Amino acid sequence: MDIDQSDVYEKLMALAIRFVSYRPRSEKEIRDYLAQKLSRSHTAAPLVLSRVLIRLRELHYINDQEFSIWWVGQRTGRKPKGSRMIRMELARKGIAPEIIDEVVYEGMRGEQSEVNLAKRVVSKKRDAWKYLPLPEQKRKLVDYLLRSGFSSEISWGVVDDILTNV
Repeated sequence: MDIDQSDVYEKLMALAIRFVSYRPRSEKEIRDYLAQKLSRSHTAAPLVLSRVLIRLRELHYINDQEFSIWWVGQRTGRKPKGSRMIRMELARKGIAPEIIDEVVYEGMRGEQSEVNLAKRVVSKKRDAWKYLPLPEQKRKLVDYLLRSGFSSEISWGVVDDILTNV
């Protein structure tokens, strides 16, 4: 590797480590970020980019499985999302379908089941619309759940259950 490439390698490594220091990242996110930085500097160094990615894997900065577990945990936390939304987000981040299936299945069991998450969302949102007529409350709550990535079956079931037990 000549001096030009070693300079590019060092700069990319520094950029990558800074990029992953804020939060975990998928391999695709890191690759896209570094490719953008390379294109801005008008340097075509795909071999250097692949060497940086290999080194980041060796240092355990790139691990799509761990990233996916972290992502599901974030999406089932304070502002829960449904499994459909989480799957789409992970796919956009370049995660393999088999990893998505495994992580979403494991992450949405027991206390974090999709029904329990939907109930948490509805109980928070219900107060904002409690003065509306019941049919309009139902429609708004179901629409909100659908936009949050919950299935229509879960959305209607949870809303009917909560609003009939008032």
